[in-house]
Amino acid sequence: MFRLTPPRIITFAVSLILVLATIASLYTRLPIVGAYLNSAPHRFWIAIAGYVVLMLGVLLRGL
Repeated sequence: MFRLTPPRIITFAVSLILVLATIASLYTRLPIVGAYLNSAPHRFWIAIAGYVVLMLGVLLRGL
């Protein structure tokens, strides 16, 4: 089985930024990322990427 470890701060921050940007794009237009994050299919995959980063940070030591 996998040995779970707490993610590093940078890994958690990257995951948090991805998920918060996705949530923010639901309520407002984000000019930094343009139309990419404002479309529904892209928004879904960016949110999934944020959670995958967090999962890898928990499962892999030193990430």
